[in-house]
Amino acid sequence: MRTGSWAISATWFREGRTGMETFGYLSVPPALLQAVLDNPYEGMVIIDNQGIIRHFSKSNEPYYGLTTDEALGRHVMDVIPTSRLPEVVRTGRAQLGDAVTIEGRQVIINRYPIKQGGEVIGAVAKMIFHDLKAFIELKHKIRELESTLKRYRSEIRDLNQSRYSFDDIIGISEKLSQAKEMARRLAASDSPVLLTGESGTGKELFAHAIHHASPRRAHPFIRVNCASIPGELFESELFGYEAGAFTGAMKSGKLGKFELAHKGTIFLDEIGELSLGLQAKLLRVLQDREIEPLGSLRPKRIDFRLIAATNRDIEERVKEGYFRKDLFYRVNVVSIRLPALREIKEDIPILASQFIQKLRNRMPMSAPEMTGEVMELLLTYDWPGNIREFENVIERALALCTGSRITAKELPETLLKVRSVGNQSPVYDARPLHLAVLDAGKEQLIAALQRSGGNRTKAAALLNIHRTTLHYRLKKYGISTKKAVQREIAAESTIDPTLCA
Repeated sequence: MRTGSWAISATWFREGRTGMETFGYLSVPPALLQAVLDNPYEGMVIIDNQGIIRHFSKSNEPYYGLTTDEALGRHVMDVIPTSRLPEVVRTGRAQLGDAVTIEGRQVIINRYPIKQGGEVIGAVAKMIFHDLKAFIELKHKIRELESTLKRYRSEIRDLNQSRYSFDDIIGISEKLSQAKEMARRLAASDSPVLLTGESGTGKELFAHAIHHASPRRAHPFIRVNCASIPGELFESELFGYEAGAFTGAMKSGKLGKFELAHKGTIFLDEIGELSLGLQAKLLRVLQDREIEPLGSLRPKRIDFRLIAATNRDIEERVKEGYFRKDLFYRVNVVSIRLPALREIKEDIPILASQFIQKLRNRMPMSAPEMTGEVMELLLTYDWPGNIREFENVIERALALCTGSRITAKELPETLLKVRSVGNQSPVYDARPLHLAVLDAGKEQLIAALQRSGGNRTKAAALLNIHRTTLHYRLKKYGISTKKAVQREIAAESTIDPTLCA
């Protein structure tokens, strides 16, 4: 091997030797190492700390106009007057991606120091691109990759952004206006918000609007339905996991909902359905603002704003021992109660007009008018399903309407049951409200099962809910087996199947 080559330089610099007798401990054959140093793809120049050239690749010869043997042992400034290697030796700092012109050719050179025990003992210059065109092509590829990555990030951000603002909350009633005004004021703060109210009153709509009006609106809005996540998957879904954390885990690991919500807002819907064990895990995250993904050795700090929602009476569940008092205090910093539709009936005409206009865009028809009888029925009905049920009724009426006016025959039987009888007052359901709401929900569930022939997946699709939520409601109403479902359908055969329309 040539005297002074890099294959012996680690020993040469230290002891001034020129042989390979002390180099064997690296277990690299000298011929192989020399071939690496002389590869035609990287023109390499190595100097010692005195600036003397100790290695000069053959691929450098056409660029500098001299042979390797002529360059070895000479000072680098004598061979390459513009070399900046002595500067690298002096400063100990690398110089990367430097574009220089050699013999009329533009090339890219990396320079970095060689250190031993903290002392600079030499420097290396590598000509990594012999042709600047190759470098430019690589630069274009990198830009394309960056553009693709930016596009994907933008798409993910759009998926996790709020879709509604306060302008989408329609109504002029005093109770709704008060709820909107309080939510607007709270949007600017970082305080946790608890949205309460019956199912279908627009809690998720309010959560979207609060995030949209907050300083965090440019960051993710992550929605979590606490009732739809099985208990055994709750921790991995909310906190994520590292690669190989458990059998079946993705090789790349998975980000949890809290980590996805970093710098943004996380919306925990139906928080009242969490088990006590899961409540304890959630409380720790809310207190410490840290998560510990499954399989991780250290916690991660997370910056998020919490919005929670429930249709349960959380205070009552705290008294009954079903909800932790400390978690209640953590999520209930500020509470906003959303009114039921029967409390804000003055908003019904406005809502009806809004829904007709919105749904008309999805149907090949002009916007029909409502007869006075239809509006009276809408104002008389108590709406146990609230705005969600109201919109379904309007959609059903539009789908069945064949003329220019919506009449009573396009309404479901449940609304027709509360017609005024002569000069008497409208006939209302005399049952306690909570029982009426429960029975209405059960009737909708049975109607969906009837229409789907007992198929739970199809029933969930008809009700526009997750299959897990359907299982929860089956259990809630005591319909736990297929045979029981069939008995319920048979017993309730008089239920109007259009309840789910």
